[in-house]
Amino acid sequence: MGMEIPFDVANIPGPEMGEVAPPEVIGSYISSAKRPLLVVGSEILRDDFFLETAIEIGRRGVPIAATGHSIRGFVEKEYTENVSYYNLHELTNCLRDPSWKGLDGKGNYDFVIFFGIVYYYASQMLSCIKNFAIDPLIRAVSIDRYYHPQARMSFTNISPEMEEGYKDMLNRLVSSIK
Repeated sequence: MGMEIPFDVANIPGPEMGEVAPPEVIGSYISSAKRPLLVVGSEILRDDFFLETAIEIGRRGVPIAATGHSIRGFVEKEYTENVSYYNLHELTNCLRDPSWKGLDGKGNYDFVIFFGIVYYYASQMLSCIKNFAIDPLIRAVSIDRYYHPQARMSFTNISPEMEEGYKDMLNRLVSSIK
């Protein structure tokens, strides 16, 4: 694990910056979480692979909060069993509320995975979770192709020319979720 320059170079969150982590490490954290939640945005619709990756994570028992118009992809693929539509801003507010019962009514989440959300929007929501979702403490990670210093862990910046390498990282992440 190491440090990286944020995708948006002005995105310096202060003394605590998220670490760059390999997919297997993030996958192991997802596996050990009591109540993980996958939060997806509309960027998963840019390639069928990313939507299929989200569905595969959902099939491994991780509930999905579809934000923006990403819900369309799940409906078209007829995968809706553990997918809920939620506004990202409102979801972030709910996550920091200790009395929120979660999407399924069973309680708040302890580990949140951001995937396919526009960078500048995800950055602000990750900042809110990092600084204000402390009772109970919620850890947030990003599995986008951009380094997010507001996340506890994130992938490194991956250029569009390295798309196949990014897809391989996502495959490794999914296969490491038990």
